[in-house]
Amino acid sequence: MNELKIAFCFDEKLTAQVQAAVSSLLDQTRADGVDCHVYCVCTKEAAGVEAKLQRIARTEEYKDKLTVVPVDNPYQGAYEVRGISAGTYLRLMLHRLLPEVDRILYMDVDVLVCGSLLPVWQADLGDAVLAAVKGAVNLSDKWEWNSPRPYWKHLELMRGRYINAGVTLLDLSKIRERNLEEKWKKWAKEKLYYQDQDILNITCRDAIYYLPPRYNRLAYMSEADYAGFVREGIFTEQECEEALASPVIIHYAGDKPWKRYDTNLGDRWWTYVNSRPELKGLFDEAAARRYHGPTILERGLRKLTNIKEERRRLGK
Repeated sequence: MNELKIAFCFDEKLTAQVQAAVSSLLDQTRADGVDCHVYCVCTKEAAGVEAKLQRIARTEEYKDKLTVVPVDNPYQGAYEVRGISAGTYLRLMLHRLLPEVDRILYMDVDVLVCGSLLPVWQADLGDAVLAAVKGAVNLSDKWEWNSPRPYWKHLELMRGRYINAGVTLLDLSKIRERNLEEKWKKWAKEKLYYQDQDILNITCRDAIYYLPPRYNRLAYMSEADYAGFVREGIFTEQECEEALASPVIIHYAGDKPWKRYDTNLGDRWWTYVNSRPELKGLFDEAAARRYHGPTILERGLRKLTNIKEERRRLGK
């Protein structure tokens, strides 16, 4: 298990972002002195990015493996919400698309890898199907906000244990053995607010290995938010201190630094991107510096629009 196997899944809207994520990943694995095989599973419209990704992976000094797997998305008609496309469901195909791989670390493309991934890669999952970090949904105010959703009853046993699926170590062999794909296809037809993340929490709730929060440091969460994790017993104080002081993976799950420079920890992402010649010109830093997020009125209108859209999709 010395060769790390990493997967990114994306569509044509995220071809620039995956280049930054892959670059930060490979910089770290090279620093660790470990081999890495990166699998980029994408829609066929996004496959044109392969040449650029290969240049990042295969330099004069390093010859990391990188495989691009373009696919037709069988989840194309699945529920879409909050501006997140059906491309997010591609991670539910990894066990089938990569039959030669038994374990893989999946990451969203809105991440910055800052530390060694070896401890999580080498984790003994026991009987668990996947390993991940508990997410912000577990905080009492967010849980109560979600609880009126008709399907949320299926998640009640996950209170305090609900994972953020943006960084997930998957045991693909167990997924095949348990034939989880059939359950996933069924749930993908439902109108789930957190889409495939809800699916994983519902179908794998008794087979999850929990990782420390430093392996999925949610950038939009402040120190006060992490203090809430401690108060509610979701993480220990030491775990949260480590996540804040020395995150291994920063996950920009909220505001995106390439859109808004002043998003929390956005300066770290820009510092990295600007340090890599192969990433220069991919993002408009001047535009990101000008944009400071929507106004209060725009936020209110957006929230109202999202509520109306969700009610329409739910048939209410």
